[in-house]
Amino acid sequence: MNLASIALGILAAALFAAAAALQHRVTSTHRVVSTQPVPGDRRDRPAEGWLPVLAVVPGLLRHRVWLAGLACNVLGFAAHAAALHTGSISIVQALLSVQLLLALPLATARTGRPPAPRDWWGTLAVVAGLVTLVLARGSVPQTVRHGRVPLVLLTVVLLIAGLLVAVRGRLGRVARTAAVGVAAGAGFSTTAVLTVVVTDELARGGPAALPLHWPLYALALSGLVAALLVQEAFRSGSLPTALTAMTVADPVFSWVWGALLFDAAPPTSVTALSALTASGVAIAVGVGTLAFSPTLAPAVELPTPAEHDTNRR
Repeated sequence: MNLASIALGILAAALFAAAAALQHRVTSTHRVVSTQPVPGDRRDRPAEGWLPVLAVVPGLLRHRVWLAGLACNVLGFAAHAAALHTGSISIVQALLSVQLLLALPLATARTGRPPAPRDWWGTLAVVAGLVTLVLARGSVPQTVRHGRVPLVLLTVVLLIAGLLVAVRGRLGRVARTAAVGVAAGAGFSTTAVLTVVVTDELARGGPAALPLHWPLYALALSGLVAALLVQEAFRSGSLPTALTAMTVADPVFSWVWGALLFDAAPPTSVTALSALTASGVAIAVGVGTLAFSPTLAPAVELPTPAEHDTNRR
């Protein structure tokens, strides 16, 4: 794992954080409301269905703020792909969790309030988890086992399908957002796997050979599905809930795929497994602490001008 890969991973995290804030600001106001009333419940309920966000996609594509978020996502993907090509998928995906750390100075500058003690503890937990992961797995040589990729893809497809079936039930808003966020995290981990495979084929065979290999088309489909899932997570609930689920699920799945597909020496010893577990727990606790921090709430739940006007009336 080299410094260039770490720097590119952090740059990707910053761009993805900007994209999440911009797109959630727009997507969360495009509600698709169920037409079936519930006796005694006068509140708007999220529409039931596989991906209700599909109904508002045309409106999102006409919104400048959402398109600015899309541009940040495209730039973030470019940095992300470069980081994955030069480093370990397990570490690069874990580095994406620093996007919540990057939101702290922005929130402080906007509100004038210094970070709370819980913010420092959350930051410390994420940093400690990342340092542990880099020290434990950063020097592991990387390879590509193409033969196992279809099995990983099938596993993720079944997982996402199961989560989407679950959210069609009577889940509350928080549980629904978390479930869709986990599905999005699984989708992003698959996109990362396919990015590694495609960039490896690009380096070995050149651009002319890419259209002849199925991973290129699987990458496009995986990216589209993951993008729709994240927009559905943004639409269905709060950004902290969606970000926590995605930011924790993505590296967890990526660690598994990295061990199966890319690590030349998979983590089989007690020491390696303990280090992975400790780093995962630390990152998850830190992400959860930061995502629900009052300091970040004003930065990630910005009202739109229309909402502001409504509140003034």
